[in-house]
Amino acid sequence: MLKPLTGTTKDGKPYYRPGPVTEEIEAVLKRPLPEAFRLAAEGKLRPQTLVYLMRNFRANQTTREHDNLWVAFFSRLERFGDRVIRDFSESDQEKIRDEVKTIAIELIHKDALDIFEMSFKMGATRLYLTARAKYRLRAETEIPCEDLVAAESDMTGEEVADALSLGQGGAMPLVDVRARLRQVRDKLSDEEWLALLYVDGMGFTEKEAGKKMRCSDRKVRYLLKAARIKARDEERGARPKSRTKVNS
Repeated sequence: MLKPLTGTTKDGKPYYRPGPVTEEIEAVLKRPLPEAFRLAAEGKLRPQTLVYLMRNFRANQTTREHDNLWVAFFSRLERFGDRVIRDFSESDQEKIRDEVKTIAIELIHKDALDIFEMSFKMGATRLYLTARAKYRLRAETEIPCEDLVAAESDMTGEEVADALSLGQGGAMPLVDVRARLRQVRDKLSDEEWLALLYVDGMGFTEKEAGKKMRCSDRKVRYLLKAARIKARDEERGARPKSRTKVNS
């Protein structure tokens, strides 16, 4: 009996292992554990199976066989993420990979890898999208609208802009939306922008955003209020002023 997955999507739907993944895990567990570790480390098993072995067979003491699983995990993670950051320079890609490793280690310590057992590609893509957004934030450069949308979201960049009160009814061209987002970004602190990104852009609750930002949900609410006021002020300032008729 495999250990069940307990994680859920933002819609409350439980994560699940696809049938072929379950069958492979059950089959490999019939082999001696060192052999299972070797097959996973050599890339001869699905990445979901690799994650299952990593999570459920941690030795009390460090072993070379188990360490090889970690090496294989991060190697596969990097390969899946290459397409997400291919538009960055090589030096920037390396910095984003370091950010991914930091986030992944946090997830490992929290044993929050359920999504990787359901779809390694989805888990890796989401991780890289988060990391590249955080990198752009620190670098204080433009964050494209599409980067404000979670990997599994059906929202478009324009819809995110509307959520930020910047879309003017969805009629603004995407290039103008990006420019307006950049203008608003310049008026926000890093924390205000990150709160806006997580809650209005990626759909997290204030509590979830607080966990990611390592602060209370009360502080997130305060940051959102300040950010939205600044966003509205920027929007009002960008609208053309109506002419006042002067009687002669």
